[in-house]
Amino acid sequence: MSTRVIVTLLAIVGLIVGAIAIRPQVGTRRGENPTYEADREAPIVAPSRVVAADGEVRVMLDSAEARRIGLSTVALRGASAEVGRRVMGQVVPEPERTVTLRAPVTGRLSTIEGRSWPALGERVTAGADVARVSDAQPLTVPFAGVVTSVGARPGEIVEAGQVLLELADNSRPVVRIAWPEDAGAARRRVIVLPPGGDDRIEASLIGPATEADPLTRLPSYLYRTSARWSGAVAGTSVSVILPEQGRVEGTLVPDRAVVQWEGFAWAYMQRGPGQYSRVRVPTDRPAAGGWIAGPPLAPGDTIVITGVQELLSEEFRARVTVGEESGE
Repeated sequence: MSTRVIVTLLAIVGLIVGAIAIRPQVGTRRGENPTYEADREAPIVAPSRVVAADGEVRVMLDSAEARRIGLSTVALRGASAEVGRRVMGQVVPEPERTVTLRAPVTGRLSTIEGRSWPALGERVTAGADVARVSDAQPLTVPFAGVVTSVGARPGEIVEAGQVLLELADNSRPVVRIAWPEDAGAARRRVIVLPPGGDDRIEASLIGPATEADPLTRLPSYLYRTSARWSGAVAGTSVSVILPEQGRVEGTLVPDRAVVQWEGFAWAYMQRGPGQYSRVRVPTDRPAAGGWIAGPPLAPGDTIVITGVQELLSEEFRARVTVGEESGE
């Protein structure tokens, strides 16, 4: 083969290789890197925070995520409570234990030297002189009570008969209970659980209310409590336990640790660092501040008390299911 033929063949091969090198890749635009494009278009899948372990669903959170949702936990403690049924009640006003102070004459309202004008919600002792109108005799509180209404302020000109203060004696508030149809006869005593605390206040039966409960239209009964609590004003809702025979021992699950889902009450138990699983909480054994539960909950277990709703949302965002959820 001559030298000229060899040179010609090499030139043709060079042109073919060059054309292949500069030809755009199929499926890409001219000038784009196909490897980069494949990486860029691949979907980014974040790892699930929900896993299945030991036959249960667990929500996994790192410390940063736990701080973000404000998650906090508490160790459970053993408790004992009367067996009973929890119903709702409401603090009702007592006209006979309410007093209204009115201006005796027309004139300027002024305070008594050394005393301040009572504020809304302030407790005033019996026999206290609180103010005077012009030169009239001082206004005296006939019995101890909490200020429920303020009708005027010192320095104002008031008319004769104008309401200046209203006070109510709520040292032993009365609670109205809409009595469930299947609860049997009214109990001689019930247990009132004021909101936001662990107090258990006994209340004694006064008798049937003159009217049915305005919401349920069920027959109502009135009970007088043995003590007052902060915020015990007319209209306040309270939980009430209708006692039955005996007591129950178990583990106290705080109200604030419980979340409702599909008609059941649940709590999240900490299984390990950053691991939380949902467990059923029975609601047939109420106690002050929560519910008495049995296994799998036990004294010393750690459960979530803030961030519970966020854990529930996180669990069902992934919808990981192990076994039967309802009734497990």
